[in-house]
Amino acid sequence: MPKVFLSVINDLHSDQRVHRTCMVWQEMGYEVVLSGRNYPNPAPLARPYRTERFTCFFHRGPLFYLEFQWRLWEILRREKPDVYLANDLDTLWPNAYWARRRGKPLVYDSHEYFLGAPELESRPFIQSLWRWVERRYVPQITAGVTVNASIAQAYYAEYGQSMDIVRNVPLLPQDGLPFPPAGDDQQESRRLAACKALDLPTDRPLWILQGAGINIDRGAEELLEAVGLHPNALLLVVGSGDAFPHLQRTAEAQGWTGSKVRFIGRVPREALARYTEAAHLGFSLDKPKSQNYRWSLPNKLFDYFQAGIPVIASNLVEVAAHLGAAGRVIHETTPEAILSAANELFQPEVYRHAVQAAQQAAHRYHWDHEKDSWKRLIRRLQGEKTVHVWSMDRLEPPPYGGTLEVGGQVERLVQSGYQVVLHATTKAALAHTQALTLSEHPGVQFKTYPRNRWAILSGSRPYIVGSRSTRVLRAALATANGKHLVQGTHLTGLNFPADAILRWHNPEATYYRSLGAYATGLKRAYLRWEAAKLLRWERNLAKRWQGPVWALTAGDAQAWQALGGHTAKIVPPQKRFPGTPPEHGAMRKSLVVPGKFSVVENERAARWTAALPVEVMWAGHDFSDELRRIAGAKGVQILDQPDDVAMARAFHDAAMVLVHAEHSLGLKLKLIQAFYQARWIVAHEAAVQGLDWTPDMGIFTYHSPESLSEAVNQALNTPWDAQRAQAVRAARSPWTQPSSIATLLD
Repeated sequence: MPKVFLSVINDLHSDQRVHRTCMVWQEMGYEVVLSGRNYPNPAPLARPYRTERFTCFFHRGPLFYLEFQWRLWEILRREKPDVYLANDLDTLWPNAYWARRRGKPLVYDSHEYFLGAPELESRPFIQSLWRWVERRYVPQITAGVTVNASIAQAYYAEYGQSMDIVRNVPLLPQDGLPFPPAGDDQQESRRLAACKALDLPTDRPLWILQGAGINIDRGAEELLEAVGLHPNALLLVVGSGDAFPHLQRTAEAQGWTGSKVRFIGRVPREALARYTEAAHLGFSLDKPKSQNYRWSLPNKLFDYFQAGIPVIASNLVEVAAHLGAAGRVIHETTPEAILSAANELFQPEVYRHAVQAAQQAAHRYHWDHEKDSWKRLIRRLQGEKTVHVWSMDRLEPPPYGGTLEVGGQVERLVQSGYQVVLHATTKAALAHTQALTLSEHPGVQFKTYPRNRWAILSGSRPYIVGSRSTRVLRAALATANGKHLVQGTHLTGLNFPADAILRWHNPEATYYRSLGAYATGLKRAYLRWEAAKLLRWERNLAKRWQGPVWALTAGDAQAWQALGGHTAKIVPPQKRFPGTPPEHGAMRKSLVVPGKFSVVENERAARWTAALPVEVMWAGHDFSDELRRIAGAKGVQILDQPDDVAMARAFHDAAMVLVHAEHSLGLKLKLIQAFYQARWIVAHEAAVQGLDWTPDMGIFTYHSPESLSEAVNQALNTPWDAQRAQAVRAARSPWTQPSSIATLLD
């Protein structure tokens, strides 16, 4: 039986999130070991899995943290689990060390935005130490989990590491939720029964503030003042925190103890649920004093939902997103704002709708739903219906056609029910300026790794291979279970399993040789040197690669076999584009030139098209100052860094799309996009060489500036009517309806 080792700095008895996590792993067939420190007067543990408590001599401060790390390190040295699971940043370093040393998966569960805690934001030096730990070890994790989308987005933006979202929600009661979706009468009966059992009044509005973090300056003081202003409400304060003594003194001085407020203190979980059921309103009033608080999602919110009571909450981004119609968000935490929101909610019709919304939220937010995310992660670690896609570059935004193709593969795999782990490399800093909306990609885990720039000094390995053959990538591969889909030559410096699939985009040696033909000076010398190393590398690769090879075109397949490789299967691009060519209608005399204009041949295409007697649009990125000057002088429109929608509109509205490439390597994704969205395609002869194309596909070819002008005139003089549009779509259909990559994998 595989073993998972979980470690946490919190009290093992009170940390219900960790306990529920342990139960999921046990349900999935793992031997579970949970380790943490002994607190003073520890409560006994009766768990269906093994627990390991250790005692620290120090209880707070730097010496405590050093001692805790050392003791956990020693325990992990003795234990030899199959999976390491670190809860929060406090436990990450010892787990990362032993996981890397033993080649085992490392899972990180971040319960909060650790670096944004107020006690760290007020101490920059200590915060910088923890930031170093995070930056050093988060990129090494195999998989990550956190409690909400805001924190997940922060991790992705900073590290290119996506995190599964597992909210800290209550268990579903054994007899299910205690109310139907709209059970007003039953709800009131339950409330009255709870009031009777707890000796609480049934003829007064009951407010509740509960939780283990009722601390100073987190809204409890203002709530106490608000209940003092209400003529009849009774506030129940259930839980613990450093605000308790102050609240009790204030209530005593005002004569409110017993009459306006009751301090219940800490109670067992079952009693806490009972008190919450008895209340009319729940309160969550944390203030946005730190980044940690601004992104917090308090557990009490879900306890209130499960009790079916509306909530008054402070304006925190995650709380507001989850609350919806089940209460009110107040923008200022003042007694007056709290009282106003409470009075508004107590209007009968308003209250009824809020109760129903809370009940509906309870049916969404409970552990029986959330634990599915843990199960999906565990299956991904085991390799169950999982594909690891190893990309040459990161995909946001796609820097060129090859990454568009990778993105298409990921989309098709997820649509077919596969879980995908996308491993991407970057030569830039890990920080991501455009964080993907993770909720839109529930079947994808994103992982980004920095390249080794010093690999340029290698005398044998090509730079594009050596820069991606890093220790972190090798460690990631060692723990990656499932199928492997390797993109091009770039990642082949890693030791993939024998059944890994090579997606052959094009022979890189030939491509670099073609780039060198247009370069000068040192750049030309470097490109020729790289081309020579790539030729040796690809010849060796073709002889040693044992798994399937999927080529984009017949020409690429032939190039692979010419290197000495076995027969490659032709698998068309998996990227699908929205839309179809226009059916009919008059055409503007216009030409769209898409591309990355720092590429020499694309810059040359721009210069060729600037003088054409038609409307010209250059659509893409990396425009030089010289090209912008030419555009201004010639009246060329520049569409700079267009998104998918803007590019599709440009293709659709133009008479022609230019596909320029002066080499026949691979397949141009802009050609595939034109198949989906454009009318006429004006293509360089090299761009369609090796493609089995016919005139019915709407392609006019050229090879020089002069023949380009002729091809443009020919396209403009050919009418675009419904019959012609139908014929073009039919001829392009093999490329716009490619075979499913998931079917090939299956």
